Amino acid sequence: MTTAVYFDLDFTLLQYTDDFETIFGRAIPDAPDGAYERYVEELIDAFGRLSATPHRDGIDAVLSEFDVGIATDVAVQRYYQSELDATTVPAQTRSALERVATHHPTGILTNGAPKMQRAKVEGHELDSVVDAVVVSNDPDVAARKPAGEIFAAAEDALPADEYVYVGDDYDEDIVGARRAGWDALHVGDDGPEDARRVASVDDAVARIV
Repeated sequence: MTTAVYFDLDFTLLQYTDDFETIFGRAIPDAPDGAYERYVEELIDAFGRLSATPHRDGIDAVLSEFDVGIATDVAVQRYYQSELDATTVPAQTRSALERVATHHPTGILTNGAPKMQRAKVEGHELDSVVDAVVVSNDPDVAARKPAGEIFAAAEDALPADEYVYVGDDYDEDIVGARRAGWDALHVGDDGPEDARRVASVDDAVARIV
């Protein structure tokens, strides 16, 4: 029996050294009051309607309503770089990912913008470890966790007899995976007490390998 193992990206494999308002501030320095809030509002809407470019949509909304004196392409590129620079993969997490990948087909299944998520995967050289990367707002996927369609897309990307998912968000990751018929390990403290809750990605992998 083949078991494929998928991992969430943000706050599971990746951790952040800065909050998102700080990241935004590096992309659009000295943004006026209300600009970040407008960005977040449009960003959430864009994610919800499965736009492939939610960060650009959010920045476009800001630039159309506020005088910030910066071109859209420049601001978007700055944002991508700023978010990438604010992410890190702990050494123990990378080691655990590499360990599971030697035993099982391994992938990343993440909500997010395809360009941004793949930049983080490639920037941290996770693409050399995993066999597949499935991103919600990729037009070929067009479904966000916890919807069953994104887990089906992951199954298509890595055919296997069984699936395990490791994620930090109970409602999106754990509930979504289990509804799809997958096992799921919860690296987080939200949601109810759960026998499959673990303290770290390393602990999750210890239960899989």
